[in-house]
Amino acid sequence: MDRDLELIRKVRHLLTAEGFELAENGSEGLVLRAEPDGLLLRWQPREILRPVVLAHGDDADLESRTELAGFQAAIHIALSALLRSAGYKVTEQDDGWLWVTRLLPDAA
Repeated sequence: MDRDLELIRKVRHLLTAEGFELAENGSEGLVLRAEPDGLLLRWQPREILRPVVLAHGDDADLESRTELAGFQAAIHIALSALLRSAGYKVTEQDDGWLWVTRLLPDAA
């Protein structure tokens, strides 16, 4: 438990020191979720936070969703590079989260 809290504290510090904003109270930004043996991380855009029901989509809707997916992919690439350079192991999950663990006990 203490190792999990230490991991999230260090990752949170690294991300904020590098200018990434953490989501607070449902806002847009990075979401960190502590898990046993690691943490889950993803960028949460404001558009995903609002429940939206579309009966009919148009080109503007499709373009907006495509842009969001592109932004999320770019942010995840940047996050992965930053965390790996600091000594963390980062794995992309099927559900869009990044799984972050320590590569070495004394890393970061």
